[in-house]
Amino acid sequence: MLFWIVLAVYIIVSVLLTVVILLQEPKQAGLGGGLGGGGGDFSTTGGTAGGLHRLSIALGVIWGLLALALNIIPR
Repeated sequence: MLFWIVLAVYIIVSVLLTVVILLQEPKQAGLGGGLGGGGGDFSTTGGTAGGLHRLSIALGVIWGLLALALNIIPR
């Protein structure tokens, strides 16, 4: 029973994490910006963008912990 509850929460967190990541604004010009082509855009994030960034980190940590829990909890 616990397994199915954790699995349901895992699926919900997965969907939320996907939505939050897609809502974030891109800060670089694609792959080239990530490989050194885009200047120093790595400053502190503020406002809504900073909140989405923190939320995506929190959801990612929760997602990882739930994945570990699903592996440990017997069906």
